[in-house]
Order: sequence, then structure tokens, then C-alpha cells
Amino acid sequence: MMKKYEGKRYYRIRATVFWPTVGLFILLLLGVYFKDELYEKWLRSGGMEDVTFEGLTSALEDKASCYLCGSSDYSLVDLFRKSGRIGVISLNDWYVLEFHIKSRDESVPLSEEGYRTSTFGNTGEIIYSSEGSYSGKMASIEVTLPEDFRLQTDILENNLCQECLDKVTETLDFRKWRYEEKEAIPLCLVDFRTQEVYSLQDWHKGCLIRDYWVEIEHEGDKVSADVYDVAE
Repeated sequence: MMKKYEGKRYYRIRATVFWPTVGLFILLLLGVYFKDELYEKWLRSGGMEDVTFEGLTSALEDKASCYLCGSSDYSLVDLFRKSGRIGVISLNDWYVLEFHIKSRDESVPLSEEGYRTSTFGNTGEIIYSSEGSYSGKMASIEVTLPEDFRLQTDILENNLCQECLDKVTETLDFRKWRYEEKEAIPLCLVDFRTQEVYSLQDWHKGCLIRDYWVEIEHEGDKVSADVYDVAE
């Protein structure tokens, strides 16, 4: 309703309309201000759930061509196996990175130790960089994943024997909020000597692999691992 006093116009709003409007406006402001907290509560409202990859079946007919324990021409694991070092595997394209750290194999010439080596590249699936210290006692690898990364389980099933497939998929287990959009990180650590693999999921912050201590950090789509030679 509008009334006019001395040339000025005034609007009268019914209390039954005004106060609900004010309340709605306040709720909108609170929603904007606390949106992150509200979103977090919504995610948690469904509770936690475990995501596993049990039940994957190997389609590999020739075990000798397994990407992990075999000698496939399409995997670098066999090439690094005698170095006695450890590394990182990109599971979607099976690109293998080795930490530039002192070898446990005394037959490896010092000229091939690669101390203070820095490398970087882009495989089309990951962007990576690696560096080793002058002493060969410390090394690091950082991997940047695509924003929309997703584990390609068919790569694993088609190129790993069942035993290796079970070992790799065990490293991929993770937990998430039920309504959270989260994927398994398609990376794992590997011990080239023993062919054992270790998790690089975001719950994993560190592990001891023989005489190497590994510290793991996650930041957005980046995963970094620092390795220290702790042998006396």
C-alpha cells in the first residue's frame, strides 16, 4: 500500500510480509557466510565409507609379460629391477619413476649413481619432477595429476598377473565421506628389488621400505614423496 505525504511517497508493507522477508534475507546471508561449513556437514551427514578394488580379475594370459613381475617391453620396472632402489608408478599409463638415491646394489658403478640429478617431464597422463641430493642420501619426486583423474582399472586387469593385480589394488583402498566426490589416486610406490608396492593414497603419510624412509604429502592434485636413506 502506498501513501503520499507532502509530495513524498511512502510504502507500507504488512508485518506478515516484512518479517518473513527479513528472515529469509538473513538466512541467505548466513548461508553464504557459512557455506563451507554447511557443505562439510552435508558431506558428513552420510557417514564414512571404504572404497576398495577387490574382485578385479586379471585378463593377462602370459604371466611373463606382467608389467610388475614380468619383463614386458611396455614397462620400465624390469629395467630398474637391478638398481636396488625404489620408485613411483603411474598406474594409468604405467610410467615408472626412480628416486635418484644411492643404490643398494654394489655392482652399480658410481658414475651411474646420478647424484644431484634433476628431471622433469609430461607423459600426457602426469606431470612429474624428481631430484636427488649430492650425497645420494635423499631424493624427491613430485607428481601432478589431471584435475579429472580417474583410475583406469582396465589397464591393471589387462597387464598384471592376478598376484600382482591383488597387490596393486590393495594399495588403492581409501576412505571418503559418502557424498564426497573422490577418486583413488592412480599412483603407488614400488620397491624394484622385492617388487612390493606401497600406497600413495592421501591417508598414507609415510612408510619404511627396507632402509629407505618415505615421507608423503598431498596438496590438491599434487603428490610428493621425499625419500631418505636411513641405513647406518
